[in-house]
Amino acid sequence: MVVDHVSTNNSTTNTINPKPEGQCFICSELAKLLCQKCEKVAFCSEDHGRLHYREGFAQCFPYRVGCTDGVGRQLVTTRDVIKGEVIYVEDPIVVGPTQECAPICLCCLRAIGTSYLCRGCGYPFCDEECAADPSHRLECQVLSNATPPVLGGDGQRNAYHPILPLRLLLQQSQNPTRARLAEQLMDHKEERKGSDYWVFSEEHVVKFLRESCKQTQWTNEEIRNAIGVLEVNGYEIKNLQTCGYRGLFPLTSLVSHKCIPNCKMVLNTEAPYTNKMVAGQDLKAGEEIAISYLRPSMCSLIRRKAIKNGWYFDCICSRCCDPTELGSHTNTLLCPACRAGHLLPLHPLDYDSVWLCKCGHQETSQAVTELVEGFLEEVKVLYENDRYNAAQWLDMFDRAKVYFHPQHEVISEIAKWVLPILGRGHGKTLSDFPVSMIKTKVELGINYLAVLDIVERGISKFRAKTMYELVDSQIYLASLDFRDGKCDRAAIKLRIKEFIFKMDEVTNIMSVLGVNSGYEEMVVRGAASLKMISQRLLAVPDKFGSTKNES
Repeated sequence: MVVDHVSTNNSTTNTINPKPEGQCFICSELAKLLCQKCEKVAFCSEDHGRLHYREGFAQCFPYRVGCTDGVGRQLVTTRDVIKGEVIYVEDPIVVGPTQECAPICLCCLRAIGTSYLCRGCGYPFCDEECAADPSHRLECQVLSNATPPVLGGDGQRNAYHPILPLRLLLQQSQNPTRARLAEQLMDHKEERKGSDYWVFSEEHVVKFLRESCKQTQWTNEEIRNAIGVLEVNGYEIKNLQTCGYRGLFPLTSLVSHKCIPNCKMVLNTEAPYTNKMVAGQDLKAGEEIAISYLRPSMCSLIRRKAIKNGWYFDCICSRCCDPTELGSHTNTLLCPACRAGHLLPLHPLDYDSVWLCKCGHQETSQAVTELVEGFLEEVKVLYENDRYNAAQWLDMFDRAKVYFHPQHEVISEIAKWVLPILGRGHGKTLSDFPVSMIKTKVELGINYLAVLDIVERGISKFRAKTMYELVDSQIYLASLDFRDGKCDRAAIKLRIKEFIFKMDEVTNIMSVLGVNSGYEEMVVRGAASLKMISQRLLAVPDKFGSTKNES
């Protein structure tokens, strides 16, 4: 028997356990400690042990690391998990700026100007305090060997590419225990070799670190591995439009992709940038933990190619195999010939499949791709440059609905951006807008929610926000219907009960996933208000009050 020191709360306690045998449950190192909670899981260090049990939780995390032929390592539940339950909490191995980035502080990762530059490496920081932070000391020594970065034009485009790979490489000497968590992560070197970014990174990361920074202690292959591990496994933590930052997470790097995910990441956008994985729905013991690497509402025409290009596998899940995407219709076009049928890929797993309607009309994959990508580019340009222009969004919707099923990705993307601004204005209520506009908002919301209820069911911020916007408008329209005698008290009572149920779900989802913006704060407050209004309406015996501008 040996005495092992295992931290299970804010203090370190002594526990007598048998000497653990074999490897650490998460890395290749020999295990030295055994969990004193379950006495089943062994690990090499307290740091790795915190990936199995963490202070503040009553139980060990309900997952284990499994391995499947053709897939590799993956995470699987060890017991039944209820919707909203935390499956694990993890700290990133490294965090740093995105590759192409406007000036950002390398210490606190805030968007900044260039008024203060580090005296050593020449990179911009908030101030002297950030530049002197111990976290920057070693990387500054490396970067100081090179010419200071050019913070404008193509120079700025190149400046931040080496930072995260350098930080991952420095972990080998700074914190070898953390570094071991990245050792077994895939870098897909052979698949990446010869790609545009491979060529770029050879010049601006590999050559830069070895020659410009004179860091010959790392081989070309070691630097390439660091680049690849980050490319394949890194996650964006925050996007500030002109800049942002991403991290490498030890457990989430092992989580599989599914086009209909069952879990959600909850990323803390402030230091220490902790990630919490929560169950998006009820999970059974032995079920694989899965997230979507991309927006679940993406159509398979775009999604499968993005998965292939980014993660080097062909998705053949049940959703990808079904021409209708399991009834979500995110990939379905309207037939331009018969005007009544749907254009669907004849062979969904064939990237070049013809698209066919039951009437016999066909379109090539290239023609469909050009149409879809053209509209999605319009969406991107509008939300980046004039996202609060409701008239422009409605004009795009009018043009798009001629080509796309009401649940297609293009329509869903329009809905995502326009729902929060339709029927809104400073000092205005819904009664100040045309009823036709509110009905269009409801139409968009119903179709978007129908998609989300299939591809992102359960715990989802997109679902919560859409339900809030939908109920906000539906309550108003229901009041008009009741006032005008279009529905009786029994019918209105059923609708209101449904509204209350949805607002309870909105509140629950946001309490699990957290609030990260002013709009999300409004959703939480608004959901509580709508629930209260709905409860009051249940007691109203006759007609609602008058409204105006019902045209």
